Amino acid sequence: MGFFNWFNKREKIEVKKGVQRESDFSSFKLLTDFIYEQSGIIDLDKRALASSRIQQYAKSKNIYTTSELLHRMKNLDECYQNIINIATVNETFFMREVRELEWLVQYIKNYQKKMQLSRQKKFKILSMPCSSGEEIYSILLMLKEEDVDISHIEITGYDINSKAIQNAIKGEYDEHSLHKIDMNMINKYFTKVDTHFQISSVFREKPIFTQNNIFDLVDEKSTYDIVLSRNMFIYFDDEKRESALNIIVTLLNEGGIYIKGHADHIKQHSYLKNIKHGVYQKI
Repeated sequence: MGFFNWFNKREKIEVKKGVQRESDFSSFKLLTDFIYEQSGIIDLDKRALASSRIQQYAKSKNIYTTSELLHRMKNLDECYQNIINIATVNETFFMREVRELEWLVQYIKNYQKKMQLSRQKKFKILSMPCSSGEEIYSILLMLKEEDVDISHIEITGYDINSKAIQNAIKGEYDEHSLHKIDMNMINKYFTKVDTHFQISSVFREKPIFTQNNIFDLVDEKSTYDIVLSRNMFIYFDDEKRESALNIIVTLLNEGGIYIKGHADHIKQHSYLKNIKHGVYQKI
């Protein structure tokens, strides 16, 4: 019998007998240090809600100490991913920080006209982290409303949160996610499914959503005309911010555009020129 079979069997016996174990997460920082090493996410031990949710998850799996949980995370990918999903839950919605998106749509529209894009090449966009897809779908909706031919747009979304990726692919949203969208647009591009609204398949079939961590993209060969990385840097310390920004620069084509979030703070980079508030061009 393998260790984990024995471990799981022991847990079931304890639950069956109603044994109440005392929890001890006093060394919780050991776990958050491990998460930092793997993902770059900082200060989970200082975020009360995230810490509480992680401990609740552990107890739901009959894990009552930091050492047990850390062992499980190191040896079971599913456990590690579940913890990452808990740690990166974020509120997002369509048309968030919309001024930058409006600028981006006009930039793409003008670029397409100038370069006769439809006859020359695909225009490639990367959203990272893409969360549950609201940013990407917002861009596609806005492009469609501006009569931009989105068939010549390649758009990719990366996020470390596997549940967010699943939701992005599904493309279903509640009323809060859509609260900044005009009702006419909702009626035009969404279908009511029970209590949610699903975006049209025309848009759902367009993006490629993939679970990924920015720090796994060091040797990435694909490059992009646009990289949006909004409100990701809030998770990182200065060292990880610098590493992440260097990766973003390598992902950009020459002259490509990087758009950051309002809450992101980045240092000056020798290959990035600030052309608008929150918008940078690779030089």
